[in-house]
Amino acid sequence: GLKMMILLDKSSGLAVNPAEVSSMRFESWNGDKHLVLTMQTGKDLSVRHWPYGDGPNVYRLHEQLLEAK
Repeated sequence: GLKMMILLDKSSGLAVNPAEVSSMRFESWNGDKHLVLTMQTGKDLSVRHWPYGDGPNVYRLHEQLLEAK
């Protein structure tokens, strides 16, 4: 079937297949909020919360990924 991809960051074009995400969590670094995804490969991807213009809203992404699971 068609693999569903969720776009994490419009500016970089970073997208993931939710089926390949093994866990996710929020972290704060230097006062910035990040959504950190751990992939099944063991690799971590982090997206910085930047809900201005076309920037990523990590809370919305978190919900989208949960719904896609």
